[in-house]
Amino acid sequence: MEKIKVSGIQLCSKTDILHRCNLGNLAFQNFKKIWMQGPKINLKTKLKIYEAQVTSVMLYNCNSWAATQKELHKLDVTQRKHLCYIIGMQWPKAVISNVTLYKRCELTPLSSRIESARWRMLGHILRSDENTPAQLALHFAVNADATMKGRVGRHQNNLFRILKYDLKRRDILLNCVDDLENLKVLASNRNEWRSLQQISVLKFFVYLYES
Repeated sequence: MEKIKVSGIQLCSKTDILHRCNLGNLAFQNFKKIWMQGPKINLKTKLKIYEAQVTSVMLYNCNSWAATQKELHKLDVTQRKHLCYIIGMQWPKAVISNVTLYKRCELTPLSSRIESARWRMLGHILRSDENTPAQLALHFAVNADATMKGRVGRHQNNLFRILKYDLKRRDILLNCVDDLENLKVLASNRNEWRSLQQISVLKFFVYLYES
């Protein structure tokens, strides 16, 4: 079966993540001469280049991925391999823990950034005009989830279910149209919405600096 591709992305989160890992590796190799410069180029400069030229490739369109944590883990593994190479800590010559690696590079896992990107996208949709396709699709999904009988068997992972999980982690319900309207009011306050966005990143930093 031929794979469908739109605007440079695969219409499958799992396939797209593998594709992004491969593209990230290619982008990383393009700057191999910079990573091998050692102390001639300081670490902060290297990481700025990495974020601009590699991370941006790996996270393209990440706000619409309906991926499990297991699938996102592949992105984090790819990122850590790159960072270990940049700082010259490659196995088996050298070993560094994940926590120490992120502390040294002052970066966060890509998986936590994906949740933040998804949260920003949801905020944009909630603040958009009611007749936009994204707003209509969200309204239909909420209404269908509340009034229609679900499919038999295991639930398929999709973006709406992932968004509901993100909301649940913040003690916010989205079980009916009334909940959706309340969510729109919440999203209209950009400062409050941004403070909720930081939850995933803050949890990571708490874990990082308590380790």
